[in-house]
Amino acid sequence: MRSGFIAVALMTAFMTAGVVRASPGGGTNQRASDGLVVHEWGTFTVLQDEAGKPIGGINTDDEPLPNFVHNLNGELNGPSSPLPPVYFKGVPRNHPDVYTRLETPVIYFYPPGGTAMTIDVDVRFPAGWLTQYYPDAIVTADSRDKDGFRFGPLTYKSVGSLSWKNLHVGGRQDGPKTDVPAWLAPRGVADAASVTTSKGETERYLFYRGVGHIDAPLSVSRTSDGLTLQVRSRLSNAVQVTPGMSMGPLWLVDARADGTSAFREIESIDLSQGPDKVLASTPAPFSESEYSRETLGHIRARLREGLVRDGLFPAEAEGLLNTWEASYFRRPGLRMFFMVPRQWTDAHLPLRISSPATIERAMVGRIELVTPRHRELLGKISAGPTSSPEWVQSAREHLGPREQDQYYREDWYLNTDANPTAKQLLASMPADYRAYLQLGRFRNALLLDEAKHRPSAALSAFINRYELAAHHFDNE
Repeated sequence: MRSGFIAVALMTAFMTAGVVRASPGGGTNQRASDGLVVHEWGTFTVLQDEAGKPIGGINTDDEPLPNFVHNLNGELNGPSSPLPPVYFKGVPRNHPDVYTRLETPVIYFYPPGGTAMTIDVDVRFPAGWLTQYYPDAIVTADSRDKDGFRFGPLTYKSVGSLSWKNLHVGGRQDGPKTDVPAWLAPRGVADAASVTTSKGETERYLFYRGVGHIDAPLSVSRTSDGLTLQVRSRLSNAVQVTPGMSMGPLWLVDARADGTSAFREIESIDLSQGPDKVLASTPAPFSESEYSRETLGHIRARLREGLVRDGLFPAEAEGLLNTWEASYFRRPGLRMFFMVPRQWTDAHLPLRISSPATIERAMVGRIELVTPRHRELLGKISAGPTSSPEWVQSAREHLGPREQDQYYREDWYLNTDANPTAKQLLASMPADYRAYLQLGRFRNALLLDEAKHRPSAALSAFINRYELAAHHFDNE
């Protein structure tokens, strides 16, 4: 699968400056080269319907970030809050063009012999924008800088970029103080050198996120009876497909609200067969006997093996898994995970290091799948009657400031057994809003997609009353 990586990279303008590929593997944090070693991990997330088509409007954050993180534009990244925006103005609605979330790539550096060095790092995101980053960097979106960026449509012609110039690499300093778990988890890689900008911002890694208007390298569709999932290739023309090019394993994971989960593994698929062929099939449902609380440990182990096989050190793999444990494994939903082919990553997210370096990039693909349960919940909202959002204000009047902050967070409603106030608030919700909440992280995208394809008066009223409409641009 790794044949042709250098050729693909060299065809990309940002991959021309002295980049050397590393051999896969590495069971410890021992440097395999006398030169600079660079390791990167991250996640590409998409939401696909039953036909395997991407659903737009998924520009909601899964894990909160510290306040010191820099933003291209505050309208592009909103919390997946369980309370409606009608009561906290300014939080962004869905951007209809966002098909892909580039989530928490981090880049670690290991200079030769631990000697400090100064480098430039550049990353581009064709058909996307790089929206959040730390330390500070030179950011552009559609050829405009941060001050000149115009919030508007995101298209296949869009391009985002980040440049860290004169970046000092060396030492073991942590970044700013924070108690955000998703930020602290990647700091656990003890051997990685710190990075410091010329203005003094320091961290143990480079961090960035983005939103894209691109398809995933795979599509997962349901058969007409809903009982079988079929996997097809969706590699773009930017990726050179070679004979026998394969990918795998893939992991289908179903997480439930009670803390149990089930998973199934697809060992390998042949990407060279083309986009129209069914490359793998697997049953869509799991039997009750397949669910357990121990499943989390098993799927973590398998993903860890995949990350290390694609070049990460074990501590780096643990950093990714610890960052995304709640979202990957504990938040309810049916999702497919896979290791993204390096060719696809290099084509869609070209990376350049100014000094010769051994580079590994291990990216996880994550496809959130629309299920019959989603359709059932959407049907309840569509059937009406439509509630009034006045209940939210009434409920908030019974909460103190700390509790109000808690109820803006994504997962409070999943843990009501230990919180009588949360349980009471959930019980006080109208039936249609409770159904909306149970749709999960991408509830707004699912709601608007349903309104587009299966409109109803009650659905339109719900969207209008709770102010859930998508962004509208003047030039559309």
